[in-house]
Amino acid sequence: MRNSWDVVIVGAGPAGMSTAIETTKHGLSTLVLDRQIEPGGQIFRSVASSPLIHELGGDYAAGRPLAQRFLACGAQFEAGANVWDISPDQVYFSQNGRSQGVRCRQVLLASGAMERPVPLPGWTLPGVMGSGASDVLLKSASLLPQGPVVLCGNGPLILQAAVHLHHYKVPVRAVLFTGRLRNALLAMRHMAGAFARPAYFLHGMSMAAQTFLKHKCIFGAHDIRMEQDSPGGLKISYTGRGGRKTLAAATVLLHEGVISESRITRLARCRHQWNERQRYWHVSADMWGQTSVPAIRTAGDVAGVRGAVAAQAEGRLVGLDICRELGRLTTAQRDAEATSCRRVLWRCRALQPFLDQYFAPLPSMLQPADEAVVCRCEELTAGQLRKIVQQGCYTPDGLKAQARPGMGTCQGRMCGSAVVEMIAQTQGLPLESLPLYTAQPPLFPLRIGELVAMRSSADSL
Repeated sequence: MRNSWDVVIVGAGPAGMSTAIETTKHGLSTLVLDRQIEPGGQIFRSVASSPLIHELGGDYAAGRPLAQRFLACGAQFEAGANVWDISPDQVYFSQNGRSQGVRCRQVLLASGAMERPVPLPGWTLPGVMGSGASDVLLKSASLLPQGPVVLCGNGPLILQAAVHLHHYKVPVRAVLFTGRLRNALLAMRHMAGAFARPAYFLHGMSMAAQTFLKHKCIFGAHDIRMEQDSPGGLKISYTGRGGRKTLAAATVLLHEGVISESRITRLARCRHQWNERQRYWHVSADMWGQTSVPAIRTAGDVAGVRGAVAAQAEGRLVGLDICRELGRLTTAQRDAEATSCRRVLWRCRALQPFLDQYFAPLPSMLQPADEAVVCRCEELTAGQLRKIVQQGCYTPDGLKAQARPGMGTCQGRMCGSAVVEMIAQTQGLPLESLPLYTAQPPLFPLRIGELVAMRSSADSL
């Protein structure tokens, strides 16, 4: 592989693919790195090969033409590549047990979003997983969860999972909604924006109607706990109207919304901003994806969760501006080609306040019970961590130094949000004053031998 490129793109989701199509069209050498074996990202996972393409809805099927254009555009796609360090002109990644670095003139970080981890008592038990993880298994391996299933949480993937389970005749014991009914009333203030994308809005309403009509739905559920009931069985207890109740299930799917995957943008030392309604940090970038770090750009859900349609529009805008920056387009040409993308992005942004308010997480749901395991890598409970915080800890990095949450294999990916919520509540601090853990290279675990071999290879040049 060559070691110098015009553009290196991290992430082959809708944003990364759209940018690559644009930059290669204008003659820029483009390298695309992704951890997965196929392009598509999370939302279009395995879209080029999935046998369920016509069963999972039009939104999913729309990703296949995009993936096909990407694979034919001339960009070099490196699958199974884990990016572990980055600077404005160099990207380091590990692939097939070998690490290497490549130089570039522009970097695009399109790492997308992740399901918000919400530690509940019993969330580490076999049979308990995220609704998004279940969706990935369905798309990539045609696997369905064992029924009966209980769905818990608040977010669009709960509705999508309920519809898919009904379609494939997987029994659903109940859907426990943790959001506030008041959110629906508050969202009405943004109803005008919702009609900026009428087809998308009506599709969401249709999923909600199917869920409410075809499944037992319980609203206002809280204090949810899972216990092992028998081999292969789970007992789910919750508090709702009428007091404490229990359900039996084989599988529990959890979902409390989607947040930006910000580790790589924090590693690049980009400026971030706080989403107050959805309670997460995302990278701050302008319309053309330019971050606070020169030559490092972002596109898609890493810069604020708005979905696949917005990610494609943002990816194309970034691609056009990279072409202008590197002398392949004039400003006038860029602006003329960007007009349609800017219209699409305006419609997506007009709808987002409605969705953010409707699916706003309940703050109490984000405060883990003392017995809940918060850091899965180090097996630290919320109670153990709260004791350290109460003794005078005021930052996530400080708690990491004292008690080791965030020092395991996932590097704080699973515990970071919960740690911030606990510190803010215990110390009475505003959430926006508490950024997540400082990201350090390597972003993913590496064998020492990889680093030694990479250094030896560099010394021999």
